[in-house]
Amino acid sequence: MMSRCAKPMLALLLVFALGLGFAARATAAPPAGLNWEVHGTGSGSASLPFGVSSSGPALPQHVGNATYSLNLSSPGFPESNGVGGFCEFITGSGSVRAADGSTISFATVGTLCNEAGSVGELGSPLQYNGTFRITTGDGRFIGVAGGGSLTATFNSTHFIKIDGTITGL
Repeated sequence: MMSRCAKPMLALLLVFALGLGFAARATAAPPAGLNWEVHGTGSGSASLPFGVSSSGPALPQHVGNATYSLNLSSPGFPESNGVGGFCEFITGSGSVRAADGSTISFATVGTLCNEAGSVGELGSPLQYNGTFRITTGDGRFIGVAGGGSLTATFNSTHFIKIDGTITGL
């Protein structure tokens, strides 16, 4: 037979042990990532043999009013895409700068294609399809990480969409 003090003490120890188990489980879980989208329109230069430089206003999730910049450099030679245009593999970098000056920087790799015509032909819109990886952040974005897809079209107006995951906010 248990004493009157033993039952409450046993119950208190059981509650304490369960609490420690849940606390250890919660601290061991990795941080969840947030869906991150950036939509921007801008301008700049875009040419299949020379690359792209584009910047303008952006509306990203979790950042507020911002601007974007994107620079793609052409490391190789364009090849026919089979539908009347040319494509080349391309690498680059960019950033999203919040209104307070904090910046998220990223690296990107993908394919830049013109819709039709010869390499360097003026008036043929360019399209970029690639992936991105967040390389660094500063200001309120120190420690952010993430990645996803980056698509853009370059005509008289440049359109960019970043769609991925970001952690560390």
